[in-house]
Amino acid sequence: MSIHVAILKRPYVKLILSGQKTVESRLTRTAQPPLRSIKSGERLFIKASSGPFMGTAVAGPIEQHEGLEPRDIQRLCRRHNKAVCGDEGYWELKKHSRFAVFIHLEQVESIEVGPVYPKSMRAWHVLDESLSPLLEVPLTDGAIRNRYLSLAGASEKMRSRPLTLLLPDGTETGTAFTPGKAMLRWRGWGTYYSKHHMTPGDTVRFVAIGPGRYRVTFRKQAN
Repeated sequence: MSIHVAILKRPYVKLILSGQKTVESRLTRTAQPPLRSIKSGERLFIKASSGPFMGTAVAGPIEQHEGLEPRDIQRLCRRHNKAVCGDEGYWELKKHSRFAVFIHLEQVESIEVGPVYPKSMRAWHVLDESLSPLLEVPLTDGAIRNRYLSLAGASEKMRSRPLTLLLPDGTETGTAFTPGKAMLRWRGWGTYYSKHHMTPGDTVRFVAIGPGRYRVTFRKQAN
């Protein structure tokens, strides 16, 4: 899967984080990402234009259109604008667009980090998943029962160096991967599984905050 960097004006980012804007729209005169390059379930990192990363979301249902005429834009405005939160000026600017993508945003949350991406005038970037600063590890019954953690989705870069983990209670601990395996050597997982009442299907999240440094959180499944 890919990950995506979506660059928006700061007021729109705030609307997303507040839950008012639930659909991100991209209307363009030429075919360009995210058209044909995003799938449901892929993660977006949301960055303010000329500012920092401020949020993340997961793409839900996606609607794509090609060969549009101005009358089609008017129809799409009526259908989607309550969720898009575009003003009159936005739709006037986009009335001659030929292509449109509407992405329903799920699992929206604030986050202050994002992937490194090639700087350009583009407002959307499609990147390999290995570049994500965020890794979520679903827990199995065996991991909880035997008090270990295996990071099968860890990148080669993450595996290649010692790690420092910053845990929710402020504790810092050093660890590394067991050679040839995806398992971390640190044996303190069981204490945190118990403390956070973790059950199979819950996740452990790693957020890169510096070279070899990760903030770790324990996340319950959404009801």
